[in-house]
Amino acid sequence: MSQTSSSTARPPHSAPVFDQQPQPSNAKSRIPVTPALLRSIFASSRTPLEERSISRLAFFRFAGFLLSCLGISLVAARGRGIKSGAALLGVV
Repeated sequence: MSQTSSSTARPPHSAPVFDQQPQPSNAKSRIPVTPALLRSIFASSRTPLEERSISRLAFFRFAGFLLSCLGISLVAARGRGIKSGAALLGVV
């Protein structure tokens, strides 16, 4: 038996055909992705105790970051010969 090929034959691994034009989306039907929404998604997978622990850890890390920034600024100001804190803030 001989096999003939026709112009309507499909390739063996044919992929689904998608429209090239993006479909217009209805802005009212889409939920905006906000940080609060993302946080609630991740928080729903944790217990309240785990959530409190993570929040506490994040707070102390942020406080440590701010204190280290303040300490580095004070050390840099001391190295430049600025004696008062008001001069550091540009008040004087």
